[in-house]
Amino acid sequence: MPAAKHRFRFVVLGRYPARLKDNATAVTINVSAGDAGGHLVHCGTLTMAETEWGSFRDALRSSLRDNVEVEDLAPDQP
Repeated sequence: MPAAKHRFRFVVLGRYPARLKDNATAVTINVSAGDAGGHLVHCGTLTMAETEWGSFRDALRSSLRDNVEVEDLAPDQP
């Protein structure tokens, strides 16, 4: 498989427990993208359920491997 031309960086900024019973904890993630080996540009911010983020992150890592970086700045919720 040829090397990917782009790389992506995700920074988890925070986790927010649901205020309503049975709702999932939410996470907010900054997204940056750019050329492999080049600089990254901020693309936007995502907010989704923590379980959705886990599935999304795993799918990206599975397909893009080393071209996906994840930094988690938020402490885990109990």
